[in-house]
Amino acid sequence: MHKLGALDAGFLYNETSRSPQHIASVQILELPEGSDETQFLADLKALLMERIHLVPYFTNRLQFVPFNLDHPVWVRDPDFNIDNHVHTLAIDQPGDQPALEAAVAGLHEQRLDRSRPLWDLWMLTGLEGGRVALYNRAHHACLDGMAGQAMIETIMDVSPEPRQVEPASVQYRQRPERLNALALVTGALENFARYQAKQPLAAVNALETAARLFRRAFDPRKGFGAIAERAPSTRFNRAVGNRRTWTVGELPLVSVKAIARVTHTKINDVFLAVCAGALRRYLSRQGRLPSASLIAGCPVSLRQAGDTNPNNQVTMMMVSLATSEPDPAERLQQIARSSRTAKGFTEDVAPAYDSDVALPGLPGALAAAVQLVERSGAANLPGLTLPCNVVVSNVPGPQVQLYACGAKVLTHYPVSIAAHSQGVNITVQSYNGTLYFGITGCATALPDAEALQDDMLAAFDELRRLYDLPSVAGALQQRTAAQEAKTARQPVGEEGESRSEAA
Repeated sequence: MHKLGALDAGFLYNETSRSPQHIASVQILELPEGSDETQFLADLKALLMERIHLVPYFTNRLQFVPFNLDHPVWVRDPDFNIDNHVHTLAIDQPGDQPALEAAVAGLHEQRLDRSRPLWDLWMLTGLEGGRVALYNRAHHACLDGMAGQAMIETIMDVSPEPRQVEPASVQYRQRPERLNALALVTGALENFARYQAKQPLAAVNALETAARLFRRAFDPRKGFGAIAERAPSTRFNRAVGNRRTWTVGELPLVSVKAIARVTHTKINDVFLAVCAGALRRYLSRQGRLPSASLIAGCPVSLRQAGDTNPNNQVTMMMVSLATSEPDPAERLQQIARSSRTAKGFTEDVAPAYDSDVALPGLPGALAAAVQLVERSGAANLPGLTLPCNVVVSNVPGPQVQLYACGAKVLTHYPVSIAAHSQGVNITVQSYNGTLYFGITGCATALPDAEALQDDMLAAFDELRRLYDLPSVAGALQQRTAAQEAKTARQPVGEEGESRSEAA
């Protein structure tokens, strides 16, 4: 029995008609010479069927436990048909980027059919230059961002000629199609027992975590950072509606790395600074910039190296975007400090984190609570305490050229989730030397997503002018080298020792 963990199943319980919980990516493809859309679609279906066993959720469907006693299980879909999952859609002419973005936004508003495996793939035709796009989505209950990248690399190839794969094993073909009620209830009881058996160890972990947090509270070099702050209210932090907006952009990875290098920050810090600069511009132009800094919720992977399990293994850290700071250079440094604090806090609490909570009736209670919040409009109540204003995700992707049935993959744009109280999600995926970002928004919270995209590019150009010039980079490197030399000459016990421990 393959039971969903609490974190995976949570995306099912959080889903409503106004807040679908699927994630997606969009690849624009250059068709191979001699192929047309009809032939490519047939080849793509054939390739997916040859590799269908390499991605478990492709043929898994949900089976729910009676009375919602426990989280649902994955079983094999006996009626699987590739034609139920691969579709085509002609986008509006002239087939430019706005037309593509509108088509993807419309598809992303639609919920997946829970009676079938929770994924589909749309080939979008009519793009400029005879190209096509793939809108590839799956429910977040099936996978997290890192697993999604692994899926893309599994299905696609690094050369125009598709590779040969091993056929499905006997065990794969013999997976159960349905479990009887007794097996589901028995499995639920076993799951409860396993969870309770873990509680003594969980209590020890909780005490150790509390000790770490106590020390953090009294360490001036650490603190709690943005997790202890209250996010200000913005137009993004309302109940979401059914409509979505989506827009995309690209940043050169080499330039982002150069900025990170000369400022002694991380690539993610630089991207967060780009988001912060854009949000500051966007809200200032409307006269709606809060005096307090916005806070970003940043998913953090807990996946260990070599772990190929597609389930969700993430938590969320809170990072101040320093939007109250007008100077972009200082804003970047404030974001970097907040990010370091958030990472340290996450490391302190991670040992006590359990994504497999199992309690009788928990699924039904969570789903009912979400429905109550949506129907009551609680997300619109004034004075509501918010953990964050926007969600910003950074997912490393493949750094090699990919192909799909001989078609060259030109882009790798993400599409994510707009949720109640967080109506804007900015996700970036790296691919073959470029950062591809996608802004997914509720149409009420972000009706003009393209304006925020323009602000993202302007904020990046502002940082690039500051840091990506050789003269500026050289001056910063010289100054950094001088500071490091000075620190190295300090006697043990002075400030240099504290910095070493903090690092």
